[in-house]
Amino acid sequence: MKDRYRRFSYLSDIEGMKNAIGEMKGKFFPKQPLLNRNLTFVTQVPLPDEEWFIKTITDKIAHHPENGMEYPFYDEPIFDKPLVGFVRGDDPIFDQFKQIIGQHHFTPFEIMKWQAENNGVSPPEASDLSVVSFVMPITRKTKKDNAAAIDWPSERWAQTRLAGEIFSQTIVREIVTDLMGHGILVIAPDVTPKFNKQRYPKVGWASPWSHRHVAYAAGLGTFGIQDFLITEKGCAHRLGSFVVNLKLSPNRQRPEDIHANCLHYQGRKCLICVKRCPVNAITAENAHDKEACYQKVAKSLKYCNKNYHLFIYGCGLCATGVPCESGIPKPLQTD
Repeated sequence: MKDRYRRFSYLSDIEGMKNAIGEMKGKFFPKQPLLNRNLTFVTQVPLPDEEWFIKTITDKIAHHPENGMEYPFYDEPIFDKPLVGFVRGDDPIFDQFKQIIGQHHFTPFEIMKWQAENNGVSPPEASDLSVVSFVMPITRKTKKDNAAAIDWPSERWAQTRLAGEIFSQTIVREIVTDLMGHGILVIAPDVTPKFNKQRYPKVGWASPWSHRHVAYAAGLGTFGIQDFLITEKGCAHRLGSFVVNLKLSPNRQRPEDIHANCLHYQGRKCLICVKRCPVNAITAENAHDKEACYQKVAKSLKYCNKNYHLFIYGCGLCATGVPCESGIPKPLQTD
């Protein structure tokens, strides 16, 4: 789609449809790469370390041909330089997520056990696992466009929601394939048949692997009143993560206060994201109403198809045009 829009995106945007259905039902993902059982850790010298993962993810986002928009913004990058963090697979926070999010949320051991059994090997201990989490900041042009939007996502934002998600899954699959081919067990939970989104009685719409909560666990940011993760590069981003059978050291300090970067929760005047929401799904009294938000986002599918020729849904209005859009708000920044 280099020089024109696709026609009849309800029928022709195959990748969009597969992506939308895939994340809801855990379908249409490529088969998991097989572990090369002829190789062992002994033959892998040196093993990939924290620097390797940071460099690999950063290089892919900087140079990968799929980090690019479609028509009419052809070849504009979707994402800027990422943030990368690590958390140990046996960190107690994953057991806490079972209570906070629900029993359906995987621990690193649970999802890796599935991968190991599929490859005929014994599951590693949780203490031998690590989770790699990364933040892909959305570009200035896209944030500017969406900050000017009032009722529906801008075209650049809609493209980021679709092409950006596909790109994120692409680079993770490349890393998974590379490491599995070198005898290192690894899995990206959100590109497996185990991944799906459902309504749960306690938390409403949720998935069995939350990139946001994993990123918090890795010290990459804290939650805002609108439920976005506010990082040092803001809350306008996409997130990714995967589990690997390597012992990696955490490289960031995780704040105890899950709302440390939100002006409202720190007693400062703000609530601009409340004003930005077109359906009043964010309030000072009740924070983020996920069901009201979902209903609005679901309706955007028709809008994005009609106006942008994309089979995608999204919004992001509360993540743009706000003090935390591109960084931690200045009053909360520390040296």
